Amino acid sequence: MLVLLLALFPLRGMSQTTEVDSDTLEIRFKLDSVMINMHFDGNMERWNQFERDFNQRFAGKNRLGIVVDIYSGASPEGTVEHNRWLGQERGESIKQLIEQRLRGRVGYIMVHNEAARWDGLYQLVAKSNEPWKDDVLRIISEPASVNETGRDRREWKLRNHRNADVWEKMLSTYLPPLRSGGTAVVSWMPELITSPTEKDTVYVMYDTPPCITCPPDPFVVSDEVGDLYVKDDTVTMTKPVVRKPVWILRTNLPLLAIGTPNLQAEWSLDHKDRWSINIEGVWSWWTFAHNAYANQMMYGSVEIRRWLGRRWRHHSLDGWHIGLAAGVGYGDVEWKSRGYQGEVYSGFINIGWQKRFGRNKQWAFDAGIGLGYAYVPWRRYRGSSIFPEGKEERYDDHLMWRETSRTHWIGTPHLNISIGYVFPVKDAEWKRAKAVQRDIDRNAALHYRDSVLIQERYEQDSIRTTLRQRRNEISLLPEDERIAAYEQYYADKKQLKDDIKAAKQRVKDEKKAAKEQEKLENKQLKEQLKQEREQARQERLAHEQWLKSPEGQAVADQEKAAAKAAKQQAKAAKKAAKQKAKLEKKQRRMQERIDAEQYRNRERLRRELEQTDYKYNGRIEN
Repeated sequence: MLVLLLALFPLRGMSQTTEVDSDTLEIRFKLDSVMINMHFDGNMERWNQFERDFNQRFAGKNRLGIVVDIYSGASPEGTVEHNRWLGQERGESIKQLIEQRLRGRVGYIMVHNEAARWDGLYQLVAKSNEPWKDDVLRIISEPASVNETGRDRREWKLRNHRNADVWEKMLSTYLPPLRSGGTAVVSWMPELITSPTEKDTVYVMYDTPPCITCPPDPFVVSDEVGDLYVKDDTVTMTKPVVRKPVWILRTNLPLLAIGTPNLQAEWSLDHKDRWSINIEGVWSWWTFAHNAYANQMMYGSVEIRRWLGRRWRHHSLDGWHIGLAAGVGYGDVEWKSRGYQGEVYSGFINIGWQKRFGRNKQWAFDAGIGLGYAYVPWRRYRGSSIFPEGKEERYDDHLMWRETSRTHWIGTPHLNISIGYVFPVKDAEWKRAKAVQRDIDRNAALHYRDSVLIQERYEQDSIRTTLRQRRNEISLLPEDERIAAYEQYYADKKQLKDDIKAAKQRVKDEKKAAKEQEKLENKQLKEQLKQEREQARQERLAHEQWLKSPEGQAVADQEKAAAKAAKQQAKAAKKAAKQKAKLEKKQRRMQERIDAEQYRNRERLRRELEQTDYKYNGRIEN
């Protein structure tokens, strides 16, 4: 934070005593090249002009007041790693060029690798009048992400936008200026370079003006879709959206196979899907052949489960789980001449795995085994005699108590292989989309945090190196000059700390003032809304009072009369239309009857004429 404030507020604290000037040098590279060709695209002419201006301005000046910031990069086309490598290597090439040709005349050189220059492409397109400008700017403003080929997904979208016509235009017009490679910005403080004995702390400055129309930082994530967002260069966790609990109804298949109905119900307890409660109930009361065979069982258990793994990557109630359960039950099993009755009290740790499947993840398969302790007091019964087969119906009348015992079982008192249905089924699609978006947001936020930390460390190292160089040079001065230089050094350092502290306090005050202003605006907005609601209520009451007045009653009566007249008119028009249609239908039917009668008369006359002609002439003439 100290370094960022130093970078943001260097001129505000020294505006009364120090003036900052700058000059630039642009070096162009061939396509996909990192070597400097001085005879390419006017590089030699630009360097000669830059060197002449530099020598004329800084002849015999102190080099500690001169800082060169090199901004290097590449056009957005190509893979992300290759563009990052191109930007770094081109920056290093320009740095070597300046070190060789301006040896000993520059205090410090810093390389800023811009990699793919999406912000430069944004500015060039924003200044154009292309019909597709808004679509392209929207694509460039999307968060940066890499596809399976290593390229930025924004490049893939631009290549396929409007059948690649846009990309061809960008290749010929907007991308070539971004392939220039690097720009060296020379910043200096005139008061620091006038004399070798007059030295000051070198400020890290960015001489280029801020971009007003640039897109927002692609690595700043909003808190609308994920649980991470970036604010004030820090990654902050936000509370996830609370969802409705998911619950499952299941049945244990092994118990169902031996004729023991059972049902399990499980609910998720929190929105993070880490805890759930499972309730199981078993009930069977079957007897056969006059009680010769019996399977009577009642059992219930309650289990608290803890779901393992990264829950935001799984659906609700899906994955590995471990639980603590307790159960109690009663059983009576009889088989011909033998029978057992008893109770069971159990407590165990359940380890299981549940998987949701189906098109909408609406089905669930659960398998688990319980490891623990069971206490079983039981009683054994046996028939007094053995009867022949076919007379088992008499066994129940002769079962007698034989012994009572207790069993302490340590092992696996519980086995679960069940299948069930999930409610609600919409949770699956919601959870899947949430997990995918959360992955994207988390990676983007962590990437942005790492980039901020790297930038801070880089700037701290640069300032530390500059200060070390200055102390080394002060140590080489004569003793009388050295004491004065150290005094000036520590005085300026203290002044710098005070300026940074004042800048931090100013930032806090501005944030506090902005917060107070926001509160005031919200309060004013609430008051305005309250006044508008009160005004609307007063108008409604006034209208109701006016309606109750004689004038309002008259107007209301007129409106009712007009509505009634309009209704009667519409009814009369409908009736007239209906009568007209009925009359037209009647006339149409009468005309059809007349036409049919005329047709029959003509046919009868024709047949009579034919018969008469045949009778007298013996032929029929057409």
